[in-house]
Amino acid sequence: MHFDLSIMIRRPPGDVFAFLRDKDKYLQEPGSPVLVLEQTTPGSAGVGTRYREVVQMLPFVRGEVLSVITLFDPGERLQEDFEGAGMKGHLAYRFVLEDGGTRLIQQQTVEPLGLLRVAEPIIRRALTRQLRKRLEAIKEVLESGWVVAEQAEGPQGHSA
Repeated sequence: MHFDLSIMIRRPPGDVFAFLRDKDKYLQEPGSPVLVLEQTTPGSAGVGTRYREVVQMLPFVRGEVLSVITLFDPGERLQEDFEGAGMKGHLAYRFVLEDGGTRLIQQQTVEPLGLLRVAEPIIRRALTRQLRKRLEAIKEVLESGWVVAEQAEGPQGHSA
C-alpha cells in the first residue's frame, strides 16, 4: 500500500523538520494509538538512529514497531524504515518552502505481513484516516506556538 499525503504548515521547513526529528521527545495526544515512543540508540538523531514504538492496534491488542532513520537531510528530507505489528514499510518526508511556510509531503509504503494481507483493504482505510489525522495534529502543534529545541550534539550524517 502506498500513501502520498501533504499538508501546508505556517512554519519554516527547519522547524517542521526539527519537530519530526525529535518525535520521541513530545507527549502523545490523549487517545493517541502510540503508547510508547522512545529512541533506543544514544546521541542526537541522524542516519542509523533507532526507535521503538508501542501502538494500540485494537482494544486489547498492542504491537511493537521498530524503526531506523535511513536518510537525514536537515530541513529537506527525513526517511525511515520500520517493521513490526505485522507490517513493514518505508516513511519519507519532504519539507518544501512554499508561501512563507512549509508544504510537508509524506510518502509512505506499508506492506502487511502474513495473515494481515487478507485485511489489506480494511487496513488501507484505517491507515488513510490515521495518517491524515496525524498530519493535522502536527500542523496544529506547530502552528500553536511550539518552540524548537536544539539538538545538543548537532545533526548526524546524510545517506542516500
